[in-house]
Amino acid sequence: MNRKLDELLYALMQNMMIAVSGEKLARDLSVSHSTLARWVDKLREAGVEIRGELFTGYRLVRLPDVLLPQLIRPRLRTTMIGRNLYHFYSVGSTNAFAARLLAHRRNVSEGTVVIAESQTAGRGRLGRSWHSEREAGLYFSIVLFPKTPPSLAPLFTLAAAIAMHSAIERSTGLDIDIKWPNDLLVTGKKFCGILSEIQAEVDLVKYMVIGVGVNVNHETLPPDIAGRATSLRIASRRIQSRIEILLEFFEEFENIYMEFERKGPRKIIEQWTSFSSFASGRRIEIHDGVRKITGVTRGLNALGALRIEEKGGQLEEVYSGDVVSWE
Repeated sequence: MNRKLDELLYALMQNMMIAVSGEKLARDLSVSHSTLARWVDKLREAGVEIRGELFTGYRLVRLPDVLLPQLIRPRLRTTMIGRNLYHFYSVGSTNAFAARLLAHRRNVSEGTVVIAESQTAGRGRLGRSWHSEREAGLYFSIVLFPKTPPSLAPLFTLAAAIAMHSAIERSTGLDIDIKWPNDLLVTGKKFCGILSEIQAEVDLVKYMVIGVGVNVNHETLPPDIAGRATSLRIASRRIQSRIEILLEFFEEFENIYMEFERKGPRKIIEQWTSFSSFASGRRIEIHDGVRKITGVTRGLNALGALRIEEKGGQLEEVYSGDVVSWE
């Protein structure tokens, strides 16, 4: 269904200035008039403004900002990431859908991307919800089959943060920071979160799904998060191109991923350290789900754990947790 809706919307976008007859659309898409009318209603429900004009057909009222595969694929500069692409106007969670694909072994090659215009059950780290406004953000998941032990899996989450950092700085000109392990900040507020989930055996990762949520063109945010969250539009005071950021990210991430396979994790550690003000000399407090750790950051170890020098001088290596305060 989503693929057919994409084909219909793409046909309307190609004829932006004129009304296209329902008869022609139905014929080109090989469907009945009643099915076409039902698809038009589905697009309208997804927020696409389509005007039905008597005797002339259907016309877009405005060009929608929709991440159609037909617009993405011709511009890909990758060999793997995004070549297999699932697009939804609305989905519960892109990570959950990717996991279902993997569970049923359905057409899932490495680099498969699931992308949605909005999520109804978007998730962040530690079970938090993610605010997914339609046509305003980037909500997508990437499927990977890394040939590594589970101990190295967190490095790919750091790699995703590095790739998004570079993609956004290049696309927007904004100064982006990375808060350990994988939140992206602009003007000190969070606008991007990354959630990775793995299925692994004792010595090998079977698959990994990396979910990314980016507040791109949100004009406002819910009051309960507005004090600590923002969007690229709010920070830059202008609308940003979602597709440009996405294409930049795909290329950046694929390059980092391929280099890891050839040379190992050293460059990931080096890049994350150079991009993050949290890497060294930052006083922070971390909750790891069991205890509270307070101290000064002293870089990452080879597996991506954050080294914390506590008050007594002892060095603690933290592999997972939530930075709740910092100076």
